[in-house]
Amino acid sequence: MKESLFSSFKPTSKEDWLSQVEKDLGGTPYADLQWKVTGSIAMEPYYTAPEVADPRVADIQRCQKRQPGWLTQPVVYFTTPKDTNTQIHKALSAGADAVWLQVRGQQRVGTDLHKTLHNIRLTDTPVVFEVEGNVADLTHELLQVSGYHLKGGMAADAVASWMLTGQDYRPAVDQLAAVVARTNDMPAFRPLMVSGHAYHEAGAHVVQELACTLASAVWYLDQLTEAGLSARQVVSKLYFSLSIGSDYLTEIAKLRALRYLYRRVTDAYGLPAEAAPAYIHARNSAFYDAPVTPHTNMLRATSEAMSATVGGCDALTIHAYDATYRQSSSFSERIARNVSLILKEEGYMDKVADPAAGAHFIETLTLQLADEAWTLFQRIEQDGGIVAAFEKGWIQSEIEKEWNAKTEALTNGKVMVGVNRYRVEEPGERAEVPVPVASTQTLAELPAGFPLLVKRQLAAAIA
Repeated sequence: MKESLFSSFKPTSKEDWLSQVEKDLGGTPYADLQWKVTGSIAMEPYYTAPEVADPRVADIQRCQKRQPGWLTQPVVYFTTPKDTNTQIHKALSAGADAVWLQVRGQQRVGTDLHKTLHNIRLTDTPVVFEVEGNVADLTHELLQVSGYHLKGGMAADAVASWMLTGQDYRPAVDQLAAVVARTNDMPAFRPLMVSGHAYHEAGAHVVQELACTLASAVWYLDQLTEAGLSARQVVSKLYFSLSIGSDYLTEIAKLRALRYLYRRVTDAYGLPAEAAPAYIHARNSAFYDAPVTPHTNMLRATSEAMSATVGGCDALTIHAYDATYRQSSSFSERIARNVSLILKEEGYMDKVADPAAGAHFIETLTLQLADEAWTLFQRIEQDGGIVAAFEKGWIQSEIEKEWNAKTEALTNGKVMVGVNRYRVEEPGERAEVPVPVASTQTLAELPAGFPLLVKRQLAAAIA
């Protein structure tokens, strides 16, 4: 019965489809249907199996996570040890699997660490500490409090911080080498974060973000192996932390491409695949948040979270919809945390590993992003690596061009709901979004006026 039914339909080729589309368009160029991802990548609306016959697609799939699921890891802001401990327990009891503890400015968490972490077993609950300062000292204090087999890690990327503030990155290398060696037997503790946030929030497009993040990872690998560690030790402690933007399919492909690119790097270091899987922490982007109609940020956060989970993140952080312009409330923090929980409990998106595998469009986009990012990565390496390319001003110049293109697009009609269109200003909701200014505390040996990266928000540019 089924055979006779299907035999009634003739196979349709891509050429047949194109012919019908051109007829239906009535003179409109087919190129108008293409989706421009970056200046060099444009995607067609429809792909077929013969178009994804590249054998590297199978290589990309082999690099993805084998186990489904992710950690729900909300942000907790450090205030006082007692209050912070209460907030951590509240988040964990409300469904969080882990915590991202953000310590701002000159606050110190280490001296009263036992109070901050009271009744929290770091052998069971991962806690990542986003701090400024000496990670070796904090790790020592953690070991005094917990003792064995910590879970979690540190969120301090010295190179990214240098790009944003000019503060010297070199002391961090010795600190990291000491921490990696000391926690060598703790596989679930990762003190070496390679951050893509600085590039993303300066306005970089996805290829620039991938290439610069990969180049940063290679820089750390080179520095720490020169300090006496093995490449295997370094990669066991390294993880990526990326911002997830609002281009749904592109961000899925971005995470999948990063795993593939990182495998190419670890292969070059002679590491076996099982020794060097990429661990990816994802958080929703602050770059696209709207301050005037902030509830639209809930939609963006949900889309970004779905991109992160379909793309295969290992841990997911969603900031509150109003966190970029005011102190978030318990309500907005609960909504943010529940985005991840709903994707798990009601969306069942934690049941399948690499659900995007085999999708012709996403596989094609993943491969194109990987190819373009690898070419740009090689260009950075030819310049001497990420630090040298930044010192020459090339990284800043390229990202600045993309920032200008983004703002021009929004100014000239591209719609972003709540940012430049359909804004509803409600009493008490409006907040001035400051345009962040880079620090003037540049390194003494750098030229005067050395260009740093600037964290930005699109809303500030067109308000």
